[in-house]
Amino acid sequence: MDYIIAIPSHKRKNILEQRTLAFLNKHNINFSNVYVFVSSDSYEDYLELQEKYKFNLIQHVNDKFNDSILEIRNNIIEYFEENQKIIEIDDDIKDLEKLDKNKKNESVENLNDLFNNCFAQLNGSGLFGFCSKNNSFFASCCTKYGLYSIVNSCLGYINDKRIFLTVREKEDFERVLQFHTLGLQIIKFGQYGINTTYWKNKGGIQARYNFEARKIIQRNAALELVLKYPDLCYITNRSNGLTDIKFKYFKKNKIKI
Repeated sequence: MDYIIAIPSHKRKNILEQRTLAFLNKHNINFSNVYVFVSSDSYEDYLELQEKYKFNLIQHVNDKFNDSILEIRNNIIEYFEENQKIIEIDDDIKDLEKLDKNKKNESVENLNDLFNNCFAQLNGSGLFGFCSKNNSFFASCCTKYGLYSIVNSCLGYINDKRIFLTVREKEDFERVLQFHTLGLQIIKFGQYGINTTYWKNKGGIQARYNFEARKIIQRNAALELVLKYPDLCYITNRSNGLTDIKFKYFKKNKIKI
C-alpha cells in the first residue's frame, strides 16, 4: 500500500466510525496510512476515536471560511509531499460497489487492489474517480478519459501542489478543471459507484450552514467557475434551487470493461 487515505471530517465522529472506518476496516486497510483531517472546533471529539483505531488525526487551524470544507481540502494537498498518491474519501461512505447493468450490485472485493490498479492507470500523474451514486441504470459502466465530473466523496490523485482550490462549494468541479487545464490525466471508472447518502447526514456541511444558505453559496461558486473557465463548463439549475455545473462536450474516449 503505497498510497495514503485522507478523510476530511467535521462533527461526525459517530458517522465516521460507523461508515467510512468500518468500510476501510472490512478491507483490512492499515490505519497507520489513514489521516483524518478535522476542524479545530471538533478536534477533541475525535481523540478517543483516534486512540481506538490508531489513525493519524490532523487538526486544521486556519479557517478563513469557518463554514466551508475548502481549506481542509487545500490543507490535504499541502500536508503531503509532491507526487504522493492520495485517496481522498468522505467520512460517510458505506461502500464502493461494482456496477453492471445486467446484474445486481456487488461490493468491491478487494479495495486495496482496486485503488492500486486505478493509480497504475494514471501513469504517474492525474486524477481518478467513480460514479457519485451506486445506481447502475444511470452509470456508464465503463472507463472514461477526459473532462468528466469526479466527486470528492471518493477519489484518488497524484499530489500536485499547483492545485489550489478557491470556491467554497463545487470544489470537486474546480479540481477537475485545474487538472484538465494543467494537461493532467483524468479517468472516471464508471463501472464502480459510491454508496453514500448526500445532504441528509448530520454534521459536515450540514452543521456549517443551512440549505438556503448553501443554495446561495453554490450559485456564487458556480458563477465564479464559469466566468473563469467559460470554454469548459456551463450552469444548469435544479428544480429545488440548487445549481449544477456541466462540462462542455468534447470528443472523449470510453473503454468498456
